[in-house]
Amino acid sequence: MSEPAASEALDARRRASLARIEKLAYWLDDAFRIPIIGKRIGLDGIIGFLPFAGDFAGLAMSTLMIGEAVRLGAPKRLWLRMGANVGIDFLVGLVPVVGDLFDIYYKANRRNQKLLQRWLARVTGEPPAGTGPGMATIGLCLALGLVVTIGLWRAVFGG
Repeated sequence: MSEPAASEALDARRRASLARIEKLAYWLDDAFRIPIIGKRIGLDGIIGFLPFAGDFAGLAMSTLMIGEAVRLGAPKRLWLRMGANVGIDFLVGLVPVVGDLFDIYYKANRRNQKLLQRWLARVTGEPPAGTGPGMATIGLCLALGLVVTIGLWRAVFGG
């Protein structure tokens, strides 16, 4: 493949990835409008009302965007920052009612979308890096979230 063709293929892949990220952020953070107050809420905020299980489901869906950033070759610092946004959203979301309200206003997925968009705007035409170590870090973050949730569950409900 020639250099211009490779660059065009890479740009097309990044545009497609950005479209997926925008769609995911929309559905997770802004898909529905609350009529009385006019605030937008997504699936992440709605399922977050289910104690623990909803928070884990939101965590799992939010990590899809981090996986996309890793797949695109985003620097480790960027996807760690994205992971921090998701982690804050998850941990505060574990607190009943307060966490759900926080989730509606914090919008971790929109924050991550903007971070990734800024990085993609600055990135050169270099091909994305491998995804091996990135997926391991995401797995560790999910495991840490599980451990925290189990600890909180036992502290609150005994066991």
